[in-house]
Amino acid sequence: MPSRRSVAHRLTRPLRTKPVPVLSGNGRGLRVRFGESDLGALLKGHEPKIEHALLDLLREGDVFYDIGANIGWYSLLGARKTCALVVAFEPMVDNAAILRENAQVNGLPITVIPAAVTDVDGWASFELRGSLMGRLEKTDTAAQAERRERRARKGGLRHKGLQPVPVVTLDSWLAATGQPPPTVVKLDVEGAEIGALRGMSQTLATAKPALVIEMHGTQEGVADVLDAHGYKHGPINADGPTRSAPWWAHIIATWADPTADAPG
Repeated sequence: MPSRRSVAHRLTRPLRTKPVPVLSGNGRGLRVRFGESDLGALLKGHEPKIEHALLDLLREGDVFYDIGANIGWYSLLGARKTCALVVAFEPMVDNAAILRENAQVNGLPITVIPAAVTDVDGWASFELRGSLMGRLEKTDTAAQAERRERRARKGGLRHKGLQPVPVVTLDSWLAATGQPPPTVVKLDVEGAEIGALRGMSQTLATAKPALVIEMHGTQEGVADVLDAHGYKHGPINADGPTRSAPWWAHIIATWADPTADAPG
């Protein structure tokens, strides 16, 4: 018997194959092809609290990097807010193609890079787990492995195999391309956050971009990297400090200028 999810997906297929107008929320007025992504954004946005936090960081003329961009929802919001360069990194080929289409349909300046961002350059194996949960193959912590096993038992996590994808460090990509460094970075890489942050160490030290990061059980490691670079940080959608935030929390991180409160 087909699951409720599969029936719903079949019924909404006509809405998934072409750009459709977003009717409300921060994306109102955009035309977006959603592919396999959540259609709820048509009416209420994707994650309104996270969207507001990101948009509050962005100013006209800022350079926005969307790492783990999927179909480009945040890339579109960022490009419309800044009217400037947006660079979107997305290793899944189907998602990257939809992202390009969404940028073109809306006439927004988004450069799509079909690669994953981590702490090495070259190629890596990418776990195919549906359009929203694909990630670089890596060794999980005990807590991450347990959570993924629970989701797999409930049928919420389907492993569809491995695919080789190009990987880059943000530092080396910037050096090779000469592109301007980011003012703001959104990072959502399904548990590979620490590697991505390590691969942008030079960028964090020099450009000092603000960051919005979705964590996936990586709170301690993320906090360690941010602390080492002099960032202040905390959850957007939860209480308490980063290290004790829930598994699913998003954090906002901004560079803490040590001279800001010093007497002149």
